Amino acid sequence: MWKKRKSFLFLLMLGLIVIFVSACSSEGEDVASDSGNDAGETENNGDTADNGEEQIELRILWWGSQNRHDRTLEVIDMYMEENPNVTISPEFTGWDGYWEKMATQAAGGNLPDIVQMDYAYLTEYVGRDLLVDLNPFVEDGTLDLSDVEDVYMDGGKIDDSLYAVNLGANVHGTVYDPALFEEAGVEPPEPGYTYEDVQSFAKELSDNLDGAYGVQPSVGTNTLRHYLRQNGVSLYAPDGKSLGYEDDQLLVDFLQNTVDMIESGAAAPPDVFMDAGSNVEQQPIVNGDTAMLLDIYSNQLVAIESAAGRPLELMLNPALEGGEPGHFLKPSQFFSVTKDSKHQEEAAKFISYFTNNLEANEVLNAERGVPIAGAVRDHLRDKLDDAGKKMFDYVEMAQDHAKPIDPPDPQGATEVETLYVREVEEPIYYGQVTPEEAAANFREKANEILAKNE
Repeated sequence: MWKKRKSFLFLLMLGLIVIFVSACSSEGEDVASDSGNDAGETENNGDTADNGEEQIELRILWWGSQNRHDRTLEVIDMYMEENPNVTISPEFTGWDGYWEKMATQAAGGNLPDIVQMDYAYLTEYVGRDLLVDLNPFVEDGTLDLSDVEDVYMDGGKIDDSLYAVNLGANVHGTVYDPALFEEAGVEPPEPGYTYEDVQSFAKELSDNLDGAYGVQPSVGTNTLRHYLRQNGVSLYAPDGKSLGYEDDQLLVDFLQNTVDMIESGAAAPPDVFMDAGSNVEQQPIVNGDTAMLLDIYSNQLVAIESAAGRPLELMLNPALEGGEPGHFLKPSQFFSVTKDSKHQEEAAKFISYFTNNLEANEVLNAERGVPIAGAVRDHLRDKLDDAGKKMFDYVEMAQDHAKPIDPPDPQGATEVETLYVREVEEPIYYGQVTPEEAAANFREKANEILAKNE
């Protein structure tokens, strides 16, 4: 009897143990399964996509018109469609306020991965160690510039390091209205025309046209740089510690040319053109108030001709008799990768796509200037409208009248150019200073600013 009870108790205990172990085992399997699901959800919502690719978020900042915004946003969407693991957040604005926004983000260590950069600011941002040297990405093929000639890339280099990729080539020049020249019975300018020629035909235009002036003059820094280069010097010294010329008579002669044209009536007075500011679509030539504008970049032809609603023509700047070529291929603007970026390789890959992809450049339509990749230029040429073809033809022609671009502007250049506008350009237009006074004052104050680079 006792033996039977003992066997029963043994079997009962064994059964309880089996049930307990089984329960523990099931619980353990559930935990493992849950852990697996959690891990999967973490991957989907975090750094890895379903296909195993890393999820990447980029920010990109640029300035421009609404037309540029629309084109750039479409290309960003195209890139994200081809690269579903990449999300790009756009930030865009006009020129006004752009650099203040950049300065605030830089101070907070929060610059976007990709920023649109201007030639005038490149040295400053490199000097503050904010931009990435892109050469390693060129060398490993992430950033494909194999179809880009050196002349298009040099503007983005400092000490052989590539800090910025040119988004389009521009050349400074003039634009004229062929219909007004014909109406006045004046032959339009041809390459090689001189400053003296401008004085002459501008006066003839003003005299022969009813209610229009011959030219809209310019003593801005764009035309000044051209004139100085024709004289074998530059606006800034190579070391960036002073102005690049020592003889103030150069600036005096340059300013006096415009003073003479305004006084003779060959050029429009300032009240005709000052209100337009830098907006090309509001320049007097658009409404037929002048026959020629002496300060424009080639990519602006599309906008100004569209605003005018009639054909306009690009022409080289006046030649200096016995002088050197003054033209140069200028990067319209760049893309740079910032050191705040956690995905510098992907940022470089996007810039490569922006530079080389044919479909993307059909959308961009050379709005930032003549594309730097040869295959893109060839692809777009037959698809361009008349204004676009003129722009391409002009840039090609200007290369025969150009020499290498000057080094990027030194730190302090933006302060110097603000000084120039305030104390040289505007007072000269209104006759408030003589060329001699303006030149001497500018030298003294500009060199004080640049001496901070010592």
